[in-house]
Amino acid sequence: MSSSHINAPIQARMYANTQHKVIWVIVVVLSAGLLAPPLFFIAAKKRVVSMAVPVVYAAIIYGSAVLGSVLGNPKNWMGGVLAISMIIAAVHAANLDTDWKPGR
Repeated sequence: MSSSHINAPIQARMYANTQHKVIWVIVVVLSAGLLAPPLFFIAAKKRVVSMAVPVVYAAIIYGSAVLGSVLGNPKNWMGGVLAISMIIAAVHAANLDTDWKPGR
């Protein structure tokens, strides 16, 4: 049996330094999660995450905003969905480089 890490592609580092990481997390929070899909698209292009991650975030965040405007948002569910997805995206953005090791 061989390890899946032996032949894994080399991943680029997502953030250059801690300040860069803090800025991206703050941007995701201040934009109410609307800038999470572009962040994860950049991460996918750097092969830090799979390309499915920005697609899922875009479908949830932008889809709920569009559905809320089309359906009229009668029970105010759109704000809750955006708040929960913003929190999840901010935590996910903060954890992107936690397992990165130099020379890998």
